[in-house]
Amino acid sequence: HGVDLRTGVAVECLEGDGHKVTGVKLADGEVLPAEAVIVGIGIVPAVGPLILAGAAGANGVDVDEYCRTSLPDIYAIGDCAAFACDFAGGTVMRVESVQNANDMGTCVAKAICGDEKPYKAFPWFWSNQYDLKLQTAGINLGFDQTVIRGNPEDRSFSVVYLKEGKVLALDCVNMVKDYVQGRKLVEAGAKPDLAALADKDRPLKELLAEQSPA
Repeated sequence: HGVDLRTGVAVECLEGDGHKVTGVKLADGEVLPAEAVIVGIGIVPAVGPLILAGAAGANGVDVDEYCRTSLPDIYAIGDCAAFACDFAGGTVMRVESVQNANDMGTCVAKAICGDEKPYKAFPWFWSNQYDLKLQTAGINLGFDQTVIRGNPEDRSFSVVYLKEGKVLALDCVNMVKDYVQGRKLVEAGAKPDLAALADKDRPLKELLAEQSPA
């Protein structure tokens, strides 16, 4: 698609003519001509006013299982909210995704309306890159093993992440059925047979049927 993707490369500086950028100079001295530069360096959650008001937090603002901050009647949702994620072993973290922001918003709206329930939404992510549909189910934090279903050279495969034999998450590339069915394996805390898991022709729902919740 005409994209020149560089990995393991450091940028030394941006070059310009005094009015606009003209190139990107790499650490090895190579200069990549450029008319525009997009810099993706991550974000810092803007929670200054909450922290100054006394809310607990370090990387973002801390919320409890109902998305409440430590301040009375103040909730926080989305990228700025750090919570104990059930799908990451209870690790306190921020989940930067549309799904998380929407589902946290629903949790808070119900709480305000008197239907208070803990936030237990399943984390998922997706992106379309040209002819590739990238889908992630779960969070692979702390995995100690991976199993590949399919062949990456065929541009259709899945990577399954496990910890102590339990399925934590899946990255699926043009494997929609794996994404849909693999989510159930994560939710069930399944420990499938690894040979069967690696067989791309074996539907994951069959492996789920063989499991009992961990």
